Amino acid sequence: MELSNLFWEDPVRIARSAIGVRGRFVEVSIDGQSSIELPAGTSRWTDPVDLTVSHGDEIVIDLYLPESTPYTTANGFTFDRSLPGDFVGSRAFPLGGSTPVETDESREFPATDTGTGPEPDGNGWSLPPGGPFLRTIEVAGAGAKAVVVCLGASSTAMGWPQYTAALLPADAGIAVVNRGIAGNRIRLDAPSATPSWGRAGLSRFDEDVLGTHGVTHLVIAYNSNDWSLPGRVTPLDEMPTLAQLIDGYRELIDRARTAGLAALLTTVTPLAPDLADDPGREGFRLAVNEWIRTSGHEFVDFDVAIRSVAHPSLLEDRYAAPDHTHPNVNGSKRLAQVMAEALARLQL
Repeated sequence: MELSNLFWEDPVRIARSAIGVRGRFVEVSIDGQSSIELPAGTSRWTDPVDLTVSHGDEIVIDLYLPESTPYTTANGFTFDRSLPGDFVGSRAFPLGGSTPVETDESREFPATDTGTGPEPDGNGWSLPPGGPFLRTIEVAGAGAKAVVVCLGASSTAMGWPQYTAALLPADAGIAVVNRGIAGNRIRLDAPSATPSWGRAGLSRFDEDVLGTHGVTHLVIAYNSNDWSLPGRVTPLDEMPTLAQLIDGYRELIDRARTAGLAALLTTVTPLAPDLADDPGREGFRLAVNEWIRTSGHEFVDFDVAIRSVAHPSLLEDRYAAPDHTHPNVNGSKRLAQVMAEALARLQL
């Protein structure tokens, strides 16, 4: 297990920690010590833990922070906070400052604000909040035939990589890793006002892609943040030209190939309805997709998979989240289906 304090300016002390599967918890140490300090700007691997993990198991990480501890380093998973005190590995986990969110068929990846109705029908959507300090869990076992890292933004973070993995046979030997960050962009790091958008794909490539043990394939699955945010949420002078954005894609592909990885692109799915009516931004999306489809690189056509047949600049209603710019659960599962078909086509 890798714990990280990469982006905070002070050290973080974790007095005790444990990892659990199916109700069994095992305490975790670093260099044999149960009390762990993460210096500012660093990540550290814990000592190996003997704990059996089966296909589809949920893994629970329990950290006791004895001091008031701000954090800026997080990953996309759900988390709960306890009342003050050390409850590591406790079955009776007294909640404080958070409420557990049950998983249901309509969203499957818990989140506090999904816009779902009372009945699970697949039309809901979810975006896991940033869970602090945990960066990576690696499970020892038979060698994987392929490790596919999915680099992208919110639509990726919402879960199609997990659904893709679930479609693969348990004995396929293919790992699918979700490296999506809501708000993330290919070219530019997050502005100071919204640090949760993370470092740009080009900035985090070495850590999030090459730093993934055994990686063999890269899926570049960005949506429109690079050109839909400038002038609306970020300064207009952050708007890239089409050539600049394509250069960003090419750099990711070249860096992957230099490292011996195969790269796949995904086309950009429809924008929010108000942006779809903007000829400049919708034209940008169409031009990006045309390049992806004709560049000679392997690609998966996410756009065709979930766009409306009658109105191709919009998402199909049955695949659209309430904001009509992200996929709902049905949409994420449809993206997973076409991704799984692409992986089969590549004979992984």
